[in-house]
Amino acid sequence: MALYADIVEIVAPSEAAEGEVVNITVKIKNLYSATIGIMVGGALEYGVSPWPGINFPYNSENVGPGVTTSFQGSFTMPNKAVKIHAYSYWYGADGYWHFDDEEVKNVNLGAVTPQFANFAVSSLQKD
Repeated sequence: MALYADIVEIVAPSEAAEGEVVNITVKIKNLYSATIGIMVGGALEYGVSPWPGINFPYNSENVGPGVTTSFQGSFTMPNKAVKIHAYSYWYGADGYWHFDDEEVKNVNLGAVTPQFANFAVSSLQKD
């Protein structure tokens, strides 16, 4: 159970195609009675070691009491289903980040959908 920084939701698609950039949002709520620093982290579990990380361009901010903040991240879908592990941390008066909460969400491997960007008939010949 989270003491200060509760992960309330991981927003991600239920499936993605291999090689697709998958955007995710991790929503974290400050449970403490004052503003605290909150940080997000994440990794993908899918049978490789060590688990590859999730890219969060902005992974920490000061969050007011009772406020939920959203952190945007992304990863490239591998060739198999993944389990997203998201982690929350809070910044202590001792100058260290302290682990607080973890949530998981599955993303299944989907089929690649062919797309045509421009399709036109330039000439037609009748026989």
